[in-house]
Amino acid sequence: MLKKVLTLILLLLTWTAAQAADFKWMDDQGAIHHLGEYKGKPVLLHFWASWCPPCRAEMPELTAWLKLHPEVNIVPVSLDNEMADAKQFLSENHFNMPALLTDSSQAMSMGARGLPTTIIISPQGNIQLGFIGARDWTNNKFTALVLKEFKVKPASKL
Repeated sequence: MLKKVLTLILLLLTWTAAQAADFKWMDDQGAIHHLGEYKGKPVLLHFWASWCPPCRAEMPELTAWLKLHPEVNIVPVSLDNEMADAKQFLSENHFNMPALLTDSSQAMSMGARGLPTTIIISPQGNIQLGFIGARDWTNNKFTALVLKEFKVKPASKL
């Protein structure tokens, strides 16, 4: 038990102190992007994969949540091996989000140790919060916690 608590504390300290600007991903046109493009803006970085059952299960709630909160800058990055797999999953399920791709070493450099992982990056490029595992995107307390980082008051419920 103590080992688990110490591991969690170490992981949280790593996330809190980390600088995120070096993280890179590729869009569906092959262009490489990095978090520095969002300098001065908070970002919700979400790691997922089409082959990940918890990712697949939370995607409908996540996309519904994003429709309610268009003020949130999201970078939903897939860890699929091929861009085609991510694009096909999003298209077949009518999830309105971009197909973005990175590799596991990039994800791990951001603290992702499982899928899905959601990380909130401050406008200064610091990792503020990190969550490993599927989230309940309909939970008002979770929504308030996320929106607090974006300096937005929760306005609606799912």
